[in-house]
Amino acid sequence: MFISKRSNGYYYIYYDDGNGIRQAISTKSKLKKEAFQFLTNFSNEIKKKSKQLYIPIDFNSFSKEFIKHSESIHTIKTTATFITTSKYFSEYCQNINLMDISEKLIRNYLDYRITKSSIYQARKDLINLSSCFNWAISQKYLLSNPCVSIKRFKMPQKLPTYFTKEEFSLLVNQIQEVDIKDIIEFAVNTGLRQMEILSLEWSQVNIQERMIILDNRTHITKSKKIRTIPLNDNSLAVLNKRNGIKIGQKVFTINGREITPCQLLRKFRYYIIKSELNNKLNFHSLRHTFASWLVQAGVSIYQVSKLLGHSDIKTTEIYSHLRSEDSLNSVNKINNMAT
Repeated sequence: MFISKRSNGYYYIYYDDGNGIRQAISTKSKLKKEAFQFLTNFSNEIKKKSKQLYIPIDFNSFSKEFIKHSESIHTIKTTATFITTSKYFSEYCQNINLMDISEKLIRNYLDYRITKSSIYQARKDLINLSSCFNWAISQKYLLSNPCVSIKRFKMPQKLPTYFTKEEFSLLVNQIQEVDIKDIIEFAVNTGLRQMEILSLEWSQVNIQERMIILDNRTHITKSKKIRTIPLNDNSLAVLNKRNGIKIGQKVFTINGREITPCQLLRKFRYYIIKSELNNKLNFHSLRHTFASWLVQAGVSIYQVSKLLGHSDIKTTEIYSHLRSEDSLNSVNKINNMAT
């Protein structure tokens, strides 16, 4: 909001109407002192009206409401990240009123998270807080999002951790539980995410057509799009075996009971340690392994991206270093020209 004199000699106030549109109102005065008094009165009136437009709420009360909302539309894993962000932000801000949260406060909090945790966690917190505050606007708890002007941190690229053929064989040979072995072999042959596997039902499987359809019915895919996953011989063999011992709708169970994510991760971690493999290898490494083996076999990055269900091929390009022979062949083409 600012004041400016027009060519007719009158002072005008210019302000944002709240929808990103600049408006102007005349002070009806040619005297600067009177114009600034009009500005003060007008500003106070705007603030008064603004306060009547939102519902006061403290951050802890708001976060409880948002978590309930998240549980209804997000995966368990996504909701868990919101819970973590809310916990740390609440501890830092001492349960501040939502309308008192400023851009400066958010920036100071992110600096704190980088120092105490990591830039990766700070970036995740920024994404989560921005999502929370957008919902707060829709619920009339906020007038604007204090995160809107804060750019996401540019993350240093990390190479994906994946299994070599030998390491994967060593892991599988250590697993005595058939149900767990089936999940791991299926994961490395399809590239599916953990919850996509655990929520998979037989109604989504077409053995005759050698494919499964992730239809967002039992689990919402990360891209929110329906995906069709082709089945190679190994993954098809796993499904044929599971079909012979089918109990209920879920494809993968343990002794006929549904598997929780925590249960699966604990067992996976146990077998990684038992196999004396790299402790950085986790269940998601199976998805990295699927992509890495495909790229090493000569499958195009574009095709791998489709199989993984990435919405942006840039996400898949992290595996391109595995095709180093392409770059080597390219640079070798100047050998004859340089001699």
